[in-house]
Amino acid sequence: MDIISFFPSWILPTTLLLFFTSIFMYALRMRRSSIRLPPGPKRLPIIGNLHQVLGKEGVHQTLWNLSQTYGPAMLLHFGAQPFLVISSTEMATEVLKTHDEKLCTRPYSKATKLLSFNYMDVAFSPHSDHWRDMRKVVVSEFLGAKRIRLYKNMMEIEMEAVIRSISSHSLNTTVNLEDILLSLVYDVVGKVAFGNSYRGKTFNGRTLKDIVEEVQVMGGASFSFIFPTFGWILDELTGWNRRLQKCYTDFDGFLQMILDDHHDTKTSGHVNDFVDDCMSRLTTEEMKALMMNVLEGAVDTTTITMVWAMSELVKNPRVMEKLQNEIRRCVGRKSKVDESDITKMPYLKMVVKETLRLHPPAAFLMGRECVSQCRIGGYDVLPGMKVMVTAWGLGRDPRIWKENAEEFYPERFENIKADIGGKNFEMIPFGGGRRACPGNNMATSTVEFTISNLLYFFNWETPAGLKKEDLDMKENGFPFLRRTTPLCLVPTKHNWED
Repeated sequence: MDIISFFPSWILPTTLLLFFTSIFMYALRMRRSSIRLPPGPKRLPIIGNLHQVLGKEGVHQTLWNLSQTYGPAMLLHFGAQPFLVISSTEMATEVLKTHDEKLCTRPYSKATKLLSFNYMDVAFSPHSDHWRDMRKVVVSEFLGAKRIRLYKNMMEIEMEAVIRSISSHSLNTTVNLEDILLSLVYDVVGKVAFGNSYRGKTFNGRTLKDIVEEVQVMGGASFSFIFPTFGWILDELTGWNRRLQKCYTDFDGFLQMILDDHHDTKTSGHVNDFVDDCMSRLTTEEMKALMMNVLEGAVDTTTITMVWAMSELVKNPRVMEKLQNEIRRCVGRKSKVDESDITKMPYLKMVVKETLRLHPPAAFLMGRECVSQCRIGGYDVLPGMKVMVTAWGLGRDPRIWKENAEEFYPERFENIKADIGGKNFEMIPFGGGRRACPGNNMATSTVEFTISNLLYFFNWETPAGLKKEDLDMKENGFPFLRRTTPLCLVPTKHNWED
């Protein structure tokens, strides 16, 4: 009798199934044991490392301090989400250059999907053919030669208005320079992109500035982002969902108002703006998404840099005097500062670089997500892992910037040829790799032109009773690092007879 007949018919397939399952599980355990994850502090159940990050210091300062203990490639968990925090030039090079293709997509979140009109934009959209097409539109239509000429002309006109406005103040009057600069950039960007600054218009009782600021806040992490399984309940209970929907409604309504204005009959002599040139080739959602990118990418970031530059100059009289001497020597006694004058001001360019080193507009580059396993610094980065690169930390790394890394010292760039366009990674205020900000040249030229005008026409002092060395330089905010207090200064018209 065949021995197989002694066993039930299900024995053989069951045995084979268990055998191959055992082999699979063993191989899986072996694979997991061979994975080398980056180091990081111990985490708690459910909340992960949130308790170590949310403290009195800003998130950027806290993560930088933790990286000094756990290394430049550090693994943290925010709720259920794993984050790789990068805080050295070498590690940033691997993320933004060596493995850029595997780490160049964006993490999904409900807020960014809604506020980018279903990822129709450039900044938040996943890496895809659509992202490439939208980036080409921005580069050619908003950053192209024709638009740059219009931008520079508009900048000169609005800068002259700012100089007249400041000059009209009585002697020893304190002005809120932050408000002045923000209005300047809104006017220029608005007129170049939309044909009008729209700064004074409202929608549902809210100004464009208020709406954009709310968009930035709501674009941050929600409960559902860090707790995918149950966070949606907390978003609903806390009112976050309702606030997000109102933010979207207001933003969508304001952008639609701008688009509706462009459907009106054009007057003679009308000069096409960014919206005019793009409306015929893009959908309404694509237009709104790119308008959102222009507002978020060209207004606040530029203004923040100019405010920090003036803050550091006032706090460091030696640097201000040296820069003013250069500017006034190059321009001479003229009624305005020309672009050709600025090309002769190497110290001005050093000052702007030093400002971007110490005060990048955003403490972290926009989040990335791993789509294919790779190794960073000898550690395994798994699909789905989020990546945060700390621009703020790289700019203060004493290994690169030596013992005076925290000091505002523009002369360091006489010997350090750091690139700020994303090709090298000693400092990355505009990001790097294929997702780098394409508007870095426009931003830096705007800052240089504005600072040179402010210092050419005026001398700047702190308000009465406040010493320059006591000027508050605290920073906070997310995603952008702003001054904790507004920058209020006293301008005095420069007298060439002195």
